[in-house]
Amino acid sequence: GPLGSEGPVTVVVAKNYNEIVLDDTKDVLIEFYAPWCGHCKALAPKYEELGALYAKSEFKDRVVIAKVDATANDVPDEIQGFPTIKLYPAGAKGQPVTYSGSRTVEDLIKFIAENGKYKAA
Repeated sequence: GPLGSEGPVTVVVAKNYNEIVLDDTKDVLIEFYAPWCGHCKALAPKYEELGALYAKSEFKDRVVIAKVDATANDVPDEIQGFPTIKLYPAGAKGQPVTYSGSRTVEDLIKFIAENGKYKAA
């Protein structure tokens, strides 16, 4: 859809969770965050940058950069701490991959390229 005031990161809530995250045609990177979490706040500008890069790349229809406030939305995932970042690859939604690298734009791109169906780099 058009990029509204939300910007390049897709905002997920409980009611659109399945529709966005489990869309089998897309690699979906989702950040589970809490509004009070300092690490989440530090990540926010970099995550926006990541979203912007994919929004204008050849992969814009195949890679979704998303986030969900896990304190305000009932999510089906097992979340141990914040932020938790997971990739739900196209065609393999039952095997999400949890991100454990450093929170840089470069490392997140590498993670999507290595674990996503589309090898989007």
